[in-house]
Amino acid sequence: MILEIILKWLIPFLLATLIGCISAMVKKLSQDNKAMKAGLLAIIRSQIVSKCEEYQSKKVLPEYARYCLEDLYKQYKVLGGNHGIEVLVEQTFSLPSAKRKGGKK
Repeated sequence: MILEIILKWLIPFLLATLIGCISAMVKKLSQDNKAMKAGLLAIIRSQIVSKCEEYQSKKVLPEYARYCLEDLYKQYKVLGGNHGIEVLVEQTFSLPSAKRKGGKK
């Protein structure tokens, strides 16, 4: 009889506790994931701004840099970044791919 009462109350209590612990872990992981995403977005945004400013000051965007910037920008957008970076990237993409010497390529 005592064993029956213990099993009747102990099993639901243990299951509820286990579900509560799992729920708390999932919530913590979700918060960590959001923080890591925000940090990664900040790093990528910083890289994009830095590269755009560098090449705009040089008034040229080499092809290798264009591909790198495109990849950075794609990943930035996939992660949900927006912060007006699109305008800066488009301005940078409008730069010529090589400096012209004497008016010719």
